[in-house]
Parts: sequence; structure tokens; C-alpha cells
Amino acid sequence: MKSNHMALDWALPFEERIRNLVEAWISDGRDGHRLVTGKAFFAVYSWHLMHWTDHDITWAEYAAAAFHNIGGTDGWNAMLRERANCQRCGDTYRLENIGLCTGCMRYTCYACGGHESCTGEIL
Repeated sequence: MKSNHMALDWALPFEERIRNLVEAWISDGRDGHRLVTGKAFFAVYSWHLMHWTDHDITWAEYAAAAFHNIGGTDGWNAMLRERANCQRCGDTYRLENIGLCTGCMRYTCYACGGHESCTGEIL
């Protein structure tokens, strides 16, 4: 999915990626094919939960539409039970217990923390 690729493409700062996603979604008439899923959704929605007062209403509308698209609360809860490996130490965690770096888009456990060369935020 093109939107997932746009969200996960760490060549741009994360906020710029989200801005591009929202603009594309709006320009396509808020079409569902522009909504993120999977890891991209986890990143966008987690960032939205941490920064919901830092951006305009269209970003919140995008996050809400993507949330609804993955199945709402049931879909979110199912996603949080999925497992991912810390890409630094290799330990396995549920998504609800691991962070995702907005810079390099790698999962990282909270014991390992940030990445020395990465300017991303751990969600």
C-alpha cells in the first residue's frame, strides 16, 4: 500500500510524512485506500496519541479514520497483542510493551532506548 510506504519511508522527518499522508487523503476525497495499516498505522496512531494537541484537526480526523479502518477498538486491541522483536537486543514483546522509532522505524524495547545515530522519537 502506497500510504504505508509513505509513512515508513524514513527519508523524511516523521511529521512531514504524516502531513503528506493527510494531504494525499484529503486530495483524494478522504478515500480509504489512503489510510495506513499495520506497522505504519501503529506508528501514526501512537504518534497521534502522544501529540494530539500539537497538530490541526485534519490530522486527528485522519487518525480517527485509520483507527476505524483497522476495526476500531477491537482492531487496536488485537494489534497491541501482536508481537515484535526489539531490533537492537532481539527480545520479543507485545506491541503494547515496545517502542517504535519514528526516525528509522525500528522496534526497540525501552531497556535499549533510543538509537545513537537516529534523531527519531521512540513511541
